Amino acid sequence: MTAKSETPTPAVYWLARLRAGAGDADKAIIRATWPDAPVDDLDALQGWLADNPQVAQAVAKVDPEAPPPGGPPLDLLTADALLTTDWPEPVWAIPGILPSGLTILAGKPKVGKSWLALQIAQSVAAGGFVLGEHVERGPVLYLALEDTPRRLKDRMLKQNWPVGLDADFMTLGKFAQQVGDLRNGGGEVLARQIESRGYRLVVIDTLSRSVYGDQNDVAKMTLALTPIQEIAMSLNTAAVMVDHHSKGFGANPDAVADILGSTAKGAMADCILGLYRERGKAGARLAVTGRDVEERTLSLTWDGLTGCWQSEGDADELALTERRQEILDALAGLGRASLKEVAEVIEQPRSHTHTRLQDLFNADLVVRVEQGKRVYYELPSP
Repeated sequence: MTAKSETPTPAVYWLARLRAGAGDADKAIIRATWPDAPVDDLDALQGWLADNPQVAQAVAKVDPEAPPPGGPPLDLLTADALLTTDWPEPVWAIPGILPSGLTILAGKPKVGKSWLALQIAQSVAAGGFVLGEHVERGPVLYLALEDTPRRLKDRMLKQNWPVGLDADFMTLGKFAQQVGDLRNGGGEVLARQIESRGYRLVVIDTLSRSVYGDQNDVAKMTLALTPIQEIAMSLNTAAVMVDHHSKGFGANPDAVADILGSTAKGAMADCILGLYRERGKAGARLAVTGRDVEERTLSLTWDGLTGCWQSEGDADELALTERRQEILDALAGLGRASLKEVAEVIEQPRSHTHTRLQDLFNADLVVRVEQGKRVYYELPSP
């Protein structure tokens, strides 16, 4: 047996195994390299090797009993293992809203994204409630890459941050010196810090300050975000990257499509939070979507005194309640009225109005009156 002088290519290795009479030789790999090799006839194979001395010399150097090149076989899961294993449930920083893994919190400039991220950081560091949900306490890392220490302190005081919380901060100017571009090694540096401290929540505010250059390059954005996502998933850490929405989106906002730059950001993220707010209004909507997240939209109200967002509940349910109240108010003014008359007063489609009238009728909040072939609605008698 000739000692192996160097790692053989897979094709050479399997050719040596085949020549030695092994029945597990991967003939497809051999054919891919040498289409004319007679892999189904060992006698013909010997003649072929004699006609190709360079291949024969390479084969002679291989120990056919050695493990295949490239290390041990892949560690794979069988279908039965997937189906019968009791896999743990996802870990949440905010139940139903912010899971472990990579999350992108995006919105237009100056809508309150950073305030919301800082509010979430305080809630996790202290333990308590945020956006109507109870959160477990854990260490926090907050990279405030657009804020000076003074500005960050002012915001923390407004939000009533107490002294003594387990939270680490990095402010404007320090990131480039200590971490650097996430695409050029910075991601690995940050991942090591997350692993060493075991943070429950990491906030990077903003993504554009941590990834330099063109954010439309899919390959580069994937390279930048992969280390953070992998370490976050392995440690059950919620990594939130604050980002921007594109300049223009339609009348029906889409939390994924509205993210500025490469589609890789939205595609890679385990969760996406889209903050939508009309200028000059205290209210906003927080769209929540993701792989393990039930899609929902929260109605938020801005509290300027505390610098915090307050959740009013599910936006769709609140809107439905408002529409039903509009119908009740319309009937109070109209008295007995037809479907057409109610729909015209509340300026809603007849189909939607009919559905809501039936719901109100089933809840005994509206009386249904039939006169011949015509149907009218009115409020119950006192």
